[in-house]
Amino acid sequence: MLKVKLKLHIVMKNKGITQTKLSQLTGIRQATISDMCRNARQEISFPVIEKIAHALEITDLSELIQLEEEN
Repeated sequence: MLKVKLKLHIVMKNKGITQTKLSQLTGIRQATISDMCRNARQEISFPVIEKIAHALEITDLSELIQLEEEN
């Protein structure tokens, strides 16, 4: 079975953006961003993905999201 994983922590590191800064840019709570960086959230809405993609200047969602085989 495939599982959706966020690569948010990797993208943020590559772009030099902290969780606090991303929170300021998006209006998303820092605790929520922390959960997303750890893939601890079960659901993420399209508006949240759009805000993050805009703030991180992502045009290809494969930069942010990947599918992994779940064992």
